[in-house]
Order: sequence, then C-alpha cells, then structure tokens
Amino acid sequence: MSTLAQVRLVILQYAGDLREAYNLLTQSGEQEYFSHRYTIESSVEIGSRIDEVIHVCCKTSAEYSEVLEPGLRAVGGNLDPYQETGRLLDLLRQQQPTHLVVHFPLPAAFKWAKQNNVKVMGLFADSFQGSGLSDKLRNFRLSSMLNSEAVDLVANHGLSSCHSLRQIGVKPSKIIPWDFPYEITPNDFGPKSLGDSAINDKNIVYVGRINKVKGVGDVLNALAELKRSGITPSLTLIGKGELDWFGAEIHRLGLGGQVTLAGGLPHDQVLAKMRWADVVLVPSRHAYPEGLPLTIYEALTVRTPLIVSDHPMFLGKFELGRDVLMFPEKDTAALAHCIQTLLTNAELYRTLSLSSAAAWSRLQLPVKWHQLIGQWINDTPDSRRWLFQHSLGQCSYPQQQLSSSRLQPVLN
Repeated sequence: MSTLAQVRLVILQYAGDLREAYNLLTQSGEQEYFSHRYTIESSVEIGSRIDEVIHVCCKTSAEYSEVLEPGLRAVGGNLDPYQETGRLLDLLRQQQPTHLVVHFPLPAAFKWAKQNNVKVMGLFADSFQGSGLSDKLRNFRLSSMLNSEAVDLVANHGLSSCHSLRQIGVKPSKIIPWDFPYEITPNDFGPKSLGDSAINDKNIVYVGRINKVKGVGDVLNALAELKRSGITPSLTLIGKGELDWFGAEIHRLGLGGQVTLAGGLPHDQVLAKMRWADVVLVPSRHAYPEGLPLTIYEALTVRTPLIVSDHPMFLGKFELGRDVLMFPEKDTAALAHCIQTLLTNAELYRTLSLSSAAAWSRLQLPVKWHQLIGQWINDTPDSRRWLFQHSLGQCSYPQQQLSSSRLQPVLN
C-alpha cells in the first residue's frame, strides 16, 4: 500500500478493548485471543502509511483516548451503541475520519458516514437470520443501507455468514468473505486417540462467552442427564460472561465436582487446554449471530474432536460422523448422547481427530483482514479490481458440503 498521509482510518468495534489487548501483549507477551497480536501489528503497519489508525471500542470500562504507538490510537467509549447512538456519533465526529470500518451491523454508523461523506465499509463476523416480522424488517433496513452506493463493500467472516448477507438482500458483488491468517496449523499437532482411561476420567472443554444463547446451559443440562446414568466426565468452561449465574446453576444441578469456571485465559493456555481435552464443544443456539467461531478453527488445529450444534452457520461445513458430531440446538438429550458416544467409541474418536486437518483446510479463505483494509484504503484500479474479484459475485468459492438432512442419522 502506498503512503496516504491524508487518510484517517477509524475502526469501530462493539467490544474488544484494543488498549487492554495492547497493554497485555506489551507487558507480558500474552494475548487473550490469537488475533490480537495480528490486529495490532497490522494496524501499526497501516498506521505507518496514513495519518492515523483509530480503534474505537464502544464497550469499555472507561472513556479514554490514547496513542499506543505512532499512527495507532485507541479510543474507549464506555457506551452502548444501540442505546446511546448520539454519544457514539459524537465520538466518531471527534475522530474526524476519512475512512470508517464498521465491525458490527449498526445502521446508524453507516448512515452517519453517508451523511458526512466518509468512505465506509462493513467488516463483520455475524450471521443474519430470523423469520419473524421484526427480524425481516431489521434485515431489510440493514440490507438497503449496505446496498447504498455510499457503502463500498461488506465483508463477513466465513462463507456461510456471507451467504446469510446475500439471503437478506445484500448484493453479491459487494460481499467479500474474509479470515485471519493462522500461524499455528494442524500440521503442528499429531492426531489423537481416545486412550484407555474410563469415561468418568475424560475432559471436555468449552471456549467462548459464558451465557445461555451460546448454549452453556444446554451443556450443563446434558452433563446432569449423563450423571443420572453414572457418567461424570469433567467440564472446563473458559471465557467471560455470566459467571455468577452459571456458578449458581452448576451448584443447583449438583455438578460442583465436575465443572470448572476458568474465566478468561491467555490464548496459549486456551490452546493448551483444548489440546489437553478429550472433546471440545461448540453448542451455540440459533439465536446467537455466529459467523464461524474461532473455537472451531482452533479445535480442528489441535486435533481434538468436536461436537457442535446445528447452528445454520455450521451446516454444510463438515462431513458429520467424520469431521464432527452434531446435535440439534437446545436438545440436551442429543448432546448427552453425542458426548457418551464419542467418549466410548475409540474408532469414531480416531476418525474425527484424523479428519480434522482436512476439515480445517476446507475452511480457509484467501482474503485476510489486513489485505481487505489495505486494498480498500489504497483505492487504485488494481485494488478495486482485486476486491471485486474476491466478491461472492465473482469468485468461485466452495459450495456447501452437506445439508441438515444428514444430522439425524449421526444421532441414532
């Protein structure tokens, strides 16, 4: 990317405090999520070529504006962007952006950019679903805004999430699938076997937000159902969220001796825990607007077998019974059955671990976060052509592999 001194780039995020991530990384060398180091380093590189890169995070514990490195600033809003839109728009105005990257689907931000002649793009990691009238109305308004000539492009993390944008009416020529680059791959780990230990000595790991819509309560209820049959594997819940509520729920279900609430952990410890575990769970309910969670990539990376829900963004990505086991959302009996089956069937276990490398490879996408932003800012005929060629309307991305009709035989 050539030097563009007059460009002021604001990257608007709902959560994920960049200052907090930067301080952790510089003081300890650790990162809570694997993408933090990459995002910071990429932002510093981009910032060296323009006036400034400004990461504005809405959900912070305090208001602040701090230069982290030359060309890189972090701004904390300490606000709810959906309830305090006026405050957010004032904050954006203060940054005087020429370019705005919106990391979550907030129509007001796109409207503000249009009204103020600020170049804008969406760069999401969300799915867009819902059959209710309010969902359809919200999606129609969003797609109409995103299709506006004022919005240059709309990227989304993973193919399925991009197809969900297309299904709500966003033009395929504007949609670009993106991903992170991965330094650690399945080639760094050997496949795993079930081992000789009893099922009650096995370990399960969940990584993500600790809340109901991510399916954490469904996991606890599945464990309670297994316990009634004398099956008591251990569960480690890694992540931030409603820890007090789930601590009480664990006690209510009589799972205190089985379940550990670990809270947030540095990324290298998370990977180690996922490798150590016998099973990784991704039990998201359909209501959660998943793109394709990094936990899936990382479980496949460390070759630990996965059990996932039938979230629409997961369907078609895997060969069921070879790459993953899958259960219907909220179906705790089916989840319990998957856990018991996987932890007692050595051949199935070995198959899932062996297949993880190929499953991981099929998920990889050519466009990375820094390339997307860099090409967009550069705004030359070649860069515009590059972006267009990677859109859903032009690039022949892999089609869905399976349909949800394959789900039921795996459970029986």
